[in-house]
Amino acid sequence: MGYLTRNPAVCLVVSGPGLLHTIGGLANATVNCWPVICIGGSSDVDQETHGAFQEWPQVESARLSCKHVSRPTTLQAIPYHIEKAVRECMYGRPGAVYIDIPGNLVLSSVEEDKIAALPKISLPPPVSLPPVQLVHNAIELIKEAQKPLVIVGKGAAWSERGPTMVQQFLTKSGLPWLSTPGGKGICTDTHPRSVAPARSFALRESDCVLLIGARLNWMLHFGRPPRFNPNVKIIQIDISPEEFHQNVPTTVALLGDVGESLDLMILRLGDWRFPEHSKWMTELRENTNKNRHYIFFFTSPLYPSYFNSQIIE
Repeated sequence: MGYLTRNPAVCLVVSGPGLLHTIGGLANATVNCWPVICIGGSSDVDQETHGAFQEWPQVESARLSCKHVSRPTTLQAIPYHIEKAVRECMYGRPGAVYIDIPGNLVLSSVEEDKIAALPKISLPPPVSLPPVQLVHNAIELIKEAQKPLVIVGKGAAWSERGPTMVQQFLTKSGLPWLSTPGGKGICTDTHPRSVAPARSFALRESDCVLLIGARLNWMLHFGRPPRFNPNVKIIQIDISPEEFHQNVPTTVALLGDVGESLDLMILRLGDWRFPEHSKWMTELRENTNKNRHYIFFFTSPLYPSYFNSQIIE
């Protein structure tokens, strides 16, 4: 829900098993960059290690699965912890946050005037832009490439202007593209420059890949041969600098919001557009059409061999 709304999702759980049963979900949210705040009850502070009801080291258990964990020790501190939790789960790369509320705080109260200040929650997160010179370098690299390829990831969907700017960039540049599973839906696979059916061929042959909010993890074969061209140049747009040079060197690293970064790239493109009748586009179309025909042949009608292969997968 948080990923779809671009606001933190919130989950309330009871102590012990309640928190333990959410660990898998919290880890999944952090790895997949989904913003969620989990608030869990726990045993009273003065009952720790005494065998309290459903007692478990919850903060320690959640730490490996979350971007941030905390445990307020006073009621006055709770507003600070909530504000920090929102920032931690939304700023930079989104992820999961856990706040542990001891039982003695749940049953306590405090006068509002005893709270020093109610911190203001600053949303949406601030937007960053890559240096203009690096944007220029990226565009020049694309223009020099003989076999460029764009890969759209879910980071493009997270950016507020991301989907719109991806569509504008692809239309203006005329570059062939495909998406990761998380980037599906930003542009339709029936787009004239979509080469999704020729994915393996495109990855293997491309000499310049523009990653838009996509990570070179197992879904993209880590960016390594034989699935990728060993001499491929990588241009990467990401809000997380830790993703640059991951598994393979990044030729041009554009640290910033996807939508704003693409806006700058569109301005730098000028009137340039990748030739529609280039050898590269011809090869991609031939491979795309061949694979589409192959898929249609084996799926309409459903052959038993195809049906069985889908069950196995």
